[in-house]
Amino acid sequence: MKQLFFVVSVVAALAVFTQTACYYDNEVEQYGVPICDTVSISYSADIKPIIEANCLSCHAPGGEQEFVPFDTYDGLKLFTLNHEIVDRVYGNGVNIMPPSGALSDCNKLKIEAWVNAGAPNN
Repeated sequence: MKQLFFVVSVVAALAVFTQTACYYDNEVEQYGVPICDTVSISYSADIKPIIEANCLSCHAPGGEQEFVPFDTYDGLKLFTLNHEIVDRVYGNGVNIMPPSGALSDCNKLKIEAWVNAGAPNN
């Protein structure tokens, strides 16, 4: 009788644990944090929208920093050659950009990944 009780207890415990062990299927559900894809970064789909939303108010013709133009790929590319734009968005030894407030961590990672990939015009 004791042996039967032990077997039933073990089976019941396994049934409970196997039904609740993997409640969350993915990181977004578990942590509420969206995944930041830095693998397939493109200038047109990822970088240009970040620049347009955060930089062009100053870095375009008529802006306060128009002599540092980011309104074209070629203008922005000049500031990727020595990773200057990466240093600016992270604030590495320089004033962090944009001055209105830091970019999201994901946008910083996207810019860094794009620069590290050679800043392709894709």
